[in-house]
Amino acid sequence: MKDIPYKIIGFDLDGTLLDTSMELAASLNHALAHAGKPHVDKKSVRSLVGMGARHMLEMALNDSDSNDQNDDQDLAKSLLPVLIDHYEANLGRNSPAFDGLIDAMDFLQGQDIKLAVVTNKFENLAVKLLTNVGMIDRFITVIGGDTMGKGRSKPKRDPIDEMIRRCGGVVDETPAAFIGDSIFDIKAAKNAGITNVAVSFGFSHHPVEELGADAIIDHYDQLVPALAQLGGR
Repeated sequence: MKDIPYKIIGFDLDGTLLDTSMELAASLNHALAHAGKPHVDKKSVRSLVGMGARHMLEMALNDSDSNDQNDDQDLAKSLLPVLIDHYEANLGRNSPAFDGLIDAMDFLQGQDIKLAVVTNKFENLAVKLLTNVGMIDRFITVIGGDTMGKGRSKPKRDPIDEMIRRCGGVVDETPAAFIGDSIFDIKAAKNAGITNVAVSFGFSHHPVEELGADAIIDHYDQLVPALAQLGGR
């Protein structure tokens, strides 16, 4: 296998590192029940993940019996603390790593490649989740959707650039790659000018073939070969 030339590799969290759909569904339904709204199933939750908890609430409410978008937005704002409290109290209880991830990370870290997480989840929740599942020590940094300030989360390049800086790299110079499952992940990586890989098993709102990623993997045992091939271009 060719050497992997990347010095830094970043990962999205929900739907990329961990299958958090069961925990998210439980917390979303807890908040919806609080407002007397119908539940959503796990499959539906997978299509709502990616732009933060409030967006997930707004989309779930929009799919319910409400016809007033402004009312949905106001209700989502009021329900957000209910969802977050429930989610935080249950973080890591049912969010398994995707198959092959640990072996892939072991290999990358064995090559002295620095790993990081860039997610649109709130930073404190991302850190707590990764801590609870025993993975936090693998990552140099965790950047959340609120880390860079309003309007600077993925698909903006800002959090990717910050990831590179925090890992000791130089933006636009240090070779880096980003792994994700959504259009926001791939666009953020492209906006930052770095290699990107899409996973087909995540929570994408779009067909993975339409994301425009440099490569697509169906299992984490394909990640290292994909990175080696991309780095050899």
